[in-house]
Amino acid sequence: MQRRHAVFARITLCMLVLGCAGMAAAQVNTATLSGTVADAQGLAVRGAKLTISNAATGAERTSVSDDGGRYKIIGLPPGRYKVSVDGGANFAVYENESVVVTVGEDAILDLRLDLKGVQQTITVTTETAAIETAKTEFSQTVGEQRIDNLPINGRNYINFTLTDSQVTRDNAPNTGAAPTSGLNISGQNGRSNIVNVDGADATDNAVNGVRSTVSQEAVQEFQIITNSYAAEYGRASGGVVNIITRSGANDFHGDVFGYLRNRNFQAVNPFSTVSNPAYTRVQAGTAFGGPIKKDRTFFYFSYEITRRHETGFSSIGQGNFGLTPFDTTQVGLPFGTLQLTADQIGFLTSPATLQAEAASPAFAQAVGKYTFLAGASSGMAVNGVWPTGLTGIAGISGFPTSCQAPPCFVPASYQTMGAQAGNFPIFEGTSLYSLRIDHTINANNHLMLRANVSPSTVTGIEVSGQDQPYGQNAFSRTSQQTYRDVAGVAEYVAVLGSNKINEFRFQYARRGLLYDFSSSPGGSDPAINVTGFAYFGREPYSFIQRVEHRYQFTDNFSWTIGQHTTKFGVDFNYIPTTATFTVNYGGVYDFGAFSAGNLGFPANFPSLSPVQAYGAGLPADFIQGIGSPNDSFTNKPLGAFWQDSWHIRRNLTLNYGVRYDIEFPPKFAPPDALALAGYNLLGLQKGIQT
Repeated sequence: MQRRHAVFARITLCMLVLGCAGMAAAQVNTATLSGTVADAQGLAVRGAKLTISNAATGAERTSVSDDGGRYKIIGLPPGRYKVSVDGGANFAVYENESVVVTVGEDAILDLRLDLKGVQQTITVTTETAAIETAKTEFSQTVGEQRIDNLPINGRNYINFTLTDSQVTRDNAPNTGAAPTSGLNISGQNGRSNIVNVDGADATDNAVNGVRSTVSQEAVQEFQIITNSYAAEYGRASGGVVNIITRSGANDFHGDVFGYLRNRNFQAVNPFSTVSNPAYTRVQAGTAFGGPIKKDRTFFYFSYEITRRHETGFSSIGQGNFGLTPFDTTQVGLPFGTLQLTADQIGFLTSPATLQAEAASPAFAQAVGKYTFLAGASSGMAVNGVWPTGLTGIAGISGFPTSCQAPPCFVPASYQTMGAQAGNFPIFEGTSLYSLRIDHTINANNHLMLRANVSPSTVTGIEVSGQDQPYGQNAFSRTSQQTYRDVAGVAEYVAVLGSNKINEFRFQYARRGLLYDFSSSPGGSDPAINVTGFAYFGREPYSFIQRVEHRYQFTDNFSWTIGQHTTKFGVDFNYIPTTATFTVNYGGVYDFGAFSAGNLGFPANFPSLSPVQAYGAGLPADFIQGIGSPNDSFTNKPLGAFWQDSWHIRRNLTLNYGVRYDIEFPPKFAPPDALALAGYNLLGLQKGIQT
């Protein structure tokens, strides 16, 4: 977990003819609306007063057009707005009640005023979509319509990013010891992305996975920025995802929902090894919001649960572990029916083997010992006992003369492979709670508070550590994960006149994560890898326990000065973390085909199969982790930026900006005298050897 000292600086500069979206207007959780006010002949109208009011909350912002008829309103919360324009005594009042702006949008809405005549007010009733004539960033917005109407497996709204052609699913797991964001954006690693919720960081600092946030019902919209983003966005070399949660409105609205998937009315999983596997998934919840005080204070609450009872599929035991019953009396041996491999049966019944046995008593005795060893190993591996009637044979050390019931020189932790066969249960219990409060202190000061809590437990997680395929994992080899995510965000927005706005944001978040081995029988025993047949025992990459706190302070100031829109800000995170890791703690035994020659048999004898090698207690290797490394440390990332957008004229914009990011990770303590003495001794020994 020790992170290297990192310094990152980025300068962005772009110049586009025929329009360029203002970099400086970029907003993590708001939008910008700008344009011109002109008369019917296209001449600029100076001094026109614009009033833009939020259709849901009634909050208003105003602006006045300059000498060129230009206006700009920055820091608008995404949503639907009513725009009114009063151009003075000679013009009819213009009204449009259906102007929509989305998160991160630098929207342009040009307005035409008619001369005052019979009509004193011109009202536009059709929905007007403000446009972005061009933009330097590559981005896409996933709006309410898609979030509410598109089907999504598991209701993980982050997966709506996959509707962008530049986004693909990350191959690394998003559940496990070190999950990623689950998204490859523009070909970048899944750990290279940053996810913001209401402008606050929602990633795990340790592995850059996404913390649990809010229910899909509580998401208004989100923006995906895949490339060429402004200096405001830092700490990401991949993509940026800006999520905006829903706020309450003057009208009360609520819903109750439930989704059920059950084995009784859905198809059987094609990988199932049984005809009727358990499968029940319930996702249900409620969401509602409304006014606490009309036009002033609003709330929005959401709650969602996920309960899964499913089946994990295992191919362990298929094909009888590669063994076939064989009556050894067919070749003159007294061991009865044994479980042997096809190669071993072919060897025993080969005319060459039978002729060699007849010609050499020593060779015949070696064949008998080998057959005894193979049959006994098969029985011990699969059932924990020797085959019925199998008796000892002289000259094989370590094998008792008879063994019909365990223990038979096996440790108490010995797990038979037969006991690993079959499917196993998977369970998930996850809850999402969130509450958002919006309060308008006065026309120029706004406060937002949001809190979300998410407890979750998942069992039966299959992983691919040590290169084992999923279908050969036993229940004991699965993992279980428990996390408790908590976050609280406070945002204060101050509108300073018609051309300045300041945003201050504070977040406290805590993630407690426990990734543990299975509590099933054998889940705490040493890991066993029987290559090609079964993987059971303790999952090698658990136990991992991390507790991460995040204190985030952000302040951004935006200022429109004539043809310039400039923005600067600072973002500081204080992240104390406590972590404990245990890798390969219980040990891993790898069993593969074992050469009979290594046991003193002639070179032409078939190898013992991996299953038989396990039964005979002949591992190919053993890996043992030592100790439980743990640490407590604090990371302190700091970022600062400045950016400006110079609208030289209507079809020419120059964007430029600079960002500086630096981290202050903990430093290793200097070595003490004992450590230095050991280091010097090691150097002396190396010198002697040289």
